[in-house]
Amino acid sequence: MAVRLQDRKAELLERVVGRVHDKLSGRQADPAERFLRHYYRAVAPADLLERDPLDLYGAGLSHFRFGEHREAGHAKLRVYNPQVEQHGWQSTHTVVELVNDDMPFLVDSVGMALNRLGLMIHLTIHPVVPVRRSADGTLEDVLETGRANGGEAALESFMHVEVDRQSDPARLAGIEAELDKVLTDVRLAVTDWRAMLGKVE
Repeated sequence: MAVRLQDRKAELLERVVGRVHDKLSGRQADPAERFLRHYYRAVAPADLLERDPLDLYGAGLSHFRFGEHREAGHAKLRVYNPQVEQHGWQSTHTVVELVNDDMPFLVDSVGMALNRLGLMIHLTIHPVVPVRRSADGTLEDVLETGRANGGEAALESFMHVEVDRQSDPARLAGIEAELDKVLTDVRLAVTDWRAMLGKVE
């Protein structure tokens, strides 16, 4: 049964990736395809198989577009209700998306913050993607996983979390503000811990 589900997932993802080359030019399509393969690789088949391939394509490509520019050393974050007309896909949930340098504690910290806000998490997608950016933070390429080890790419966390739908714009802004604070705290903790240990010693 598990093998059959994996086969169905693989077939579904080929349909999703196939749309990339139908919709985008070759220069754009290749990094987008590599991104989508990273994006859904570790997601359980059961979380994907009941979804519309168009929404899977739209969600992944929307996150890819969101991450096309990011200032070094800063998280990029949004909390929104996706709509086909604006984002190219739709969901019954509110979606949290972030792009950040890969570092420890991100998933746990974001999850705990959302739980503190009384939100139920329905899906978490968290690929660590090897990317190459220009000096101004523009995404130049998405690389295969193995090539990141040669120093060619930086590893970045692309996190997608679906929670109970929220319709109040003030509530959405409040969630975003709380998560921004949490991400700042995580970055400070991760960058400071070696210095703190040095002082302790």
